[in-house]
Order: sequence, then C-alpha cells, then structure tokens
Amino acid sequence: MKSNQLNFGIGFLQGDKLQKTIGIVKKAEELGFTHCWIAEDYFYGGAFSTATACAVNTTKINIGIGVINPFTRHPALTAMEFGAFDLVAEGRGILGMGTSNKRWIEEQMGIPFIKPLKTLYESIQIIKKLFSNGEVEFSGNIFNTGKIKLGFKPYKKDIPFFLGLKGPKALNLAGEIADGVLLSIMTSKDYVRYARKKIAEGAEESGRKPEDVKIAAYLVINISENRVKAREQVKPLIGKYLGIHGVHPILTSSGMAEEEILPFRKALLEGKDASNLVTDKLIDKFAIAGTKDECKEKIISIIEAGIDYPVAYEIPGVSLEDSMKNISKLFIK
Repeated sequence: MKSNQLNFGIGFLQGDKLQKTIGIVKKAEELGFTHCWIAEDYFYGGAFSTATACAVNTTKINIGIGVINPFTRHPALTAMEFGAFDLVAEGRGILGMGTSNKRWIEEQMGIPFIKPLKTLYESIQIIKKLFSNGEVEFSGNIFNTGKIKLGFKPYKKDIPFFLGLKGPKALNLAGEIADGVLLSIMTSKDYVRYARKKIAEGAEESGRKPEDVKIAAYLVINISENRVKAREQVKPLIGKYLGIHGVHPILTSSGMAEEEILPFRKALLEGKDASNLVTDKLIDKFAIAGTKDECKEKIISIIEAGIDYPVAYEIPGVSLEDSMKNISKLFIK
C-alpha cells in the first residue's frame, strides 16, 4: 500500500450474498479506495474464498484478510491458503491475524484457547519462513513441525502482516513483528494514541522504528444531510460493541469508567438492545456521524492522531455504497 497519499479502505462482515460483496469491492476500487478488509467472524463465510472472488473481479485494490487466528488453521494451512489467494490477487493480498477469543475457540469449537499471544507469534514465524525460504522446520512451545515445504512458488516472499489486536501486550507484540495493526471498531482518538504508544514500545525494544508499523482502524462513519438520523443509525452498533469490548483499554483509554461500561455488557449478555443507553457523548467519542462538514473535521482529527489507513466499517441499516460515495467526495476525488 502506498504511504504518500490518504489511503481509505472499507471493511465488512459477510452476511450478504457474494455477488453483492463483489459489487461493493468493485465500486470501492472505482471510487479510489485503496484497500478493503474481509472479516472472518465465526460463523459467517470463510474469508479466503470471498477475498479470492473479489480479487478475480478487481485489478488495483488491496485485499486484506481481517482477521484470522492461529487456532482454527495450522500456520502451514494459512500459508497455503494465503499463498494461493495472493497468486490470484497478484500480490495485492494483506494477511491479517489475531488471537480470536475464548468463546469462539474453546467454548463453541472445543479447541483449547492456550497462550494466545505465544500461539500467534509462533504461527507468524512459521508462515514467514515458508514464504521467505519456501520451507521450514520449526520447534517451539506451541508448534513443532517436521520439514515442510510449499509445493508452489508464492507471488512474493515478503508478505504484509497486519495484526488485529487490542490489549497492551498484544500491541507490544505487533510493534515487534508486524507490518501493521488493524484496530478494532470503536477506535477513538485517545485509543489511537494509546495504541501508538504500546506499538512504539514493542518496536523500540526489538530495534525497529515505530513509524514502520502502520495503523489501520475500523471507523464508524455515517455522513448525511440528516444529522439526527445519522446519529440515531449508529446507536445500535455502538451499544453492541460497548458490550462486546467490556472493561478493556479500547474503552477505558478513552475515558470510560467501569460503571459506565457494565450496563452495556449486561445488555449484551442478556441479548438486549442497548441503543437507549448510547448518549451523544458516546457517539462523539466512538463514531463519526453527522453532516458532511463535521464528519470531515472529525475524520481529519482522528487521522492526525495516528491512523495511516482509515477503514469505513459497514453499519447495519446504512448503505455502505452511499458511505463510500460520501467519503470519496470529501477525501479521494
């Protein structure tokens, strides 16, 4: 991805039909977006098949897998899948990896969720060596392999790794080994600064330059002439993710206290909509919603806080194509 221009991306789940997803990615490319991120949340469609279909139907846009984990795929399998996808994409692929979560991995799929950061670290080492050397024999605390070799030549040896991580130790790790970080939805200016600091600590400790680790971030952007409607539309998403994140630095670094977060967590666990708990203050903190002029100012502000690749994330009930057109008019074309 180029770093000498403002790089906007899009991100979405895979609840829609594949042809609709392909159409959105084609439109994003046409509008000048430089990257898209295909999420792999369980239990939606697999990211690699969707990403490959999007690659076949586009020529320029970078396509990120955003993100997979080291538990449901052995690193050798991840290398096989990403290598095959990147051949189709002709080098436009970005491999996003994270640790996932205990609920999906252990509670729902029965896979032990043990030492997630160590598991992620070793998985990345195996994948990197398979691409750079074509083969690997690895002995670690989590993974031990015999001598394994890719049976095909990848498009490139040095693939871009973006880590989808949130906590302090995880961000330190990203600073040590990653090309970039994909920050979660609900990223605020305060959290961008927090993440930058933690990434820099990890980078400097391993002898890297902090500025070499790029930051992409999922952002809730809803631009409309109807300011009231735009802000109402983001409330369900904000309420849901305040409950999902819970008492975590992504929220506490932004000034939220535990007692403010717990009602959202309670609503989530009870399967209730927490939209009525979302205040104007929370909208201003965790979303960019309103008129064209105020959204432009807020987008510039959060980018200046340290985001290299802003990613407009799909908002349920809001046309992603309309959002892309609005962003393109303001920043791209």
